[in-house]
Amino acid sequence: MAEEHIYMSIKTHGAKVKIKLGERNKTVIDLVPHRFDKVNGIIEFRSRNQASLLFHLQYNPSLERVYELPPYVPMRTLSDRRYVGDKGMILSMSYLHPQDEYQHLERQVAAIGGLPVHLAATSSADHRTAASLSGSMPSSPRLEIHHLRVTLGWIVSGMNPKISPTDIYSDRYHHLANCLARHGFYKYDPVSEPVLAYILEDEDDLPASLVKYVQAHTHECHTRLTRLQHMLEGAGVDARVLWKYTFAKSFVIGNGSLLGEEDVVRRIQDSEDEWRRQRVTLTRKLAAAH
Repeated sequence: MAEEHIYMSIKTHGAKVKIKLGERNKTVIDLVPHRFDKVNGIIEFRSRNQASLLFHLQYNPSLERVYELPPYVPMRTLSDRRYVGDKGMILSMSYLHPQDEYQHLERQVAAIGGLPVHLAATSSADHRTAASLSGSMPSSPRLEIHHLRVTLGWIVSGMNPKISPTDIYSDRYHHLANCLARHGFYKYDPVSEPVLAYILEDEDDLPASLVKYVQAHTHECHTRLTRLQHMLEGAGVDARVLWKYTFAKSFVIGNGSLLGEEDVVRRIQDSEDEWRRQRVTLTRKLAAAH
């Protein structure tokens, strides 16, 4: 872990190796960290120009994206759903824990005053199994995926990164915005779980619980990811490029990054501006080499 941290640190801070050629050191070749061989503990450096070209041209945000799963809380019912969403996708999932399932069964039994008919003939071995579930629980719940809904634009953007994914359920989001505006709310987090649940349920009436949630969370962005995306879009930068940079990904997942939001946005802007300046020259050099 320490060795890989050293590699990630020098890559994040833009460290490089300079090779100076000639008696007066007029020719300088910059080498930048390209990859880390964990097995042998070897850091590979490559020419800055070639590495920069491949780094940007081969980048596909669909293959780099990272999402933070919602925290696990004991379920009220076995049908409790949790949601993860983005511009062109919504994932519906549940956490299943043996303790949740057993307690749910106990509540069912208590509600009807006895065992259901189809459980009346359970053996003592079955009861011992249920008792063991309630007494000794695994450290983490089981994740169950119900469905993943995506737009066609989301699919196409995965094959051609130049194409941006289309907004999912844009009509429903438009309806939600109008309903919230009538209550005096104009900002909300479009990928928060209560909002995603409402979008998937496709109801016309606005639940009082959702109005109360938006009222209590008046800021538009609540996670590091949504805040960064919002700030990048405000700066005129395609928010999908944040997955291109290790320092940005480390910040999103809270992996010990010492950078602030403004620092991350500024470094991404600077890197993208530099890439736009270098692209034409580097592409010509690559074509000439072949």
